[in-house]
Amino acid sequence: MSFWTILSWIGVAVLSGINVFIFLKLKTAAEQMLSVAFPGAKNMSEAMSRMQAQMAGMGKPGHDAQLRQAMALLQNKGRKR
Repeated sequence: MSFWTILSWIGVAVLSGINVFIFLKLKTAAEQMLSVAFPGAKNMSEAMSRMQAQMAGMGKPGHDAQLRQAMALLQNKGRKR
């Protein structure tokens, strides 16, 4: 093989190693954030299921009523000034 072919494969190997290292660091950071957000979760899949359940609960009518009430409160405060 030529010198440039060998050099390019060495470059690919180095960049792949850097990519794997960064991926693992980001994965541990994501797991730490989920453990802080959902302290009782045993693993990442349980934390993700809790987050999905929480996101699904945001679309319920009671949440919409709370948002409307909060917006009305903010509008009334703006009129008083």
